[in-house]
Amino acid sequence: MIKKYAQLFSATVPLAWGMSYIFMALGASEIPAIELVALRCGLAFLALILIFYRRLQKTFSWKLMTCSALAGALLFAVFYFLVVGVIDTSASTAGFLASTTVVIVPIFQAIMTRKLPNVKTIVAILIVLLGLYLLTGADLSQLNFGAAMCLLSAALYALYIILSKTFVDKVDAMSLGIWQLGFSSLYALIGTFSLETPVLPHSSTVWFSVLGLALLCSAYGWVMQTTVQSYVSAEFTSVMFALEPIFVAVFAFLFFGEWLSGLAFLGTGLIFIGVLLAIYQPKKSSRFILLQEKVEY
Repeated sequence: MIKKYAQLFSATVPLAWGMSYIFMALGASEIPAIELVALRCGLAFLALILIFYRRLQKTFSWKLMTCSALAGALLFAVFYFLVVGVIDTSASTAGFLASTTVVIVPIFQAIMTRKLPNVKTIVAILIVLLGLYLLTGADLSQLNFGAAMCLLSAALYALYIILSKTFVDKVDAMSLGIWQLGFSSLYALIGTFSLETPVLPHSSTVWFSVLGLALLCSAYGWVMQTTVQSYVSAEFTSVMFALEPIFVAVFAFLFFGEWLSGLAFLGTGLIFIGVLLAIYQPKKSSRFILLQEKVEY
């Protein structure tokens, strides 16, 4: 995979995650929150093992297991704190605060590298952040415990993005994406039997939502994100994550008939502008390339 295709596939990840909100809304009607995480990650892990068994066998190492265990722990924490946050705050505020990962990633990167992002990235992030605020219609005047949990989830996800970028340089990216789901399901399974009363889905609709979460949102979404991170920066990943609320809005309209307001449409446009600005790479002129070749010669 080359960088251009990696950037293209990066856009399909928030598309898959956007559908997860529809599936979670259906699944949570019968299944406790932690168990839902255990089912989505566990079924995704089993499906991927069946498909990529030989690859996992060839790439197995204790370094891979260590990286996967850490990534899986962060992945489970992101899911858990987001569920807790959504319970105690409005959906719009939770959606906005969870999406602040787009700002937290470059902040963490700047602290770790002691180097600020370039001007284009900063401008793109600010445009996306404004767009997210207008799209979600977040009410920041009533920040409570749930809002704090959503911010914690966003911060943990930012940390996950940065650590995954480091891990994929050390181990096989696809294998990491698969094993992290296995560890995440293990942690969720422990939490389910410790804190909840396990139940099985009763209706075909809920089973459909669980399989959608497992196969599309987890098996494809998380593994593809881990894979493309070998070719794109952590800041780029966080900006692409901002597309998720747009896909959520689209699916909410298709499934539930929810319309966007005028400000929400404006926010959608701003998000697209910010993402395009982050992706845009100016072409070097032929004169510049010849000059560069002469200097190298």
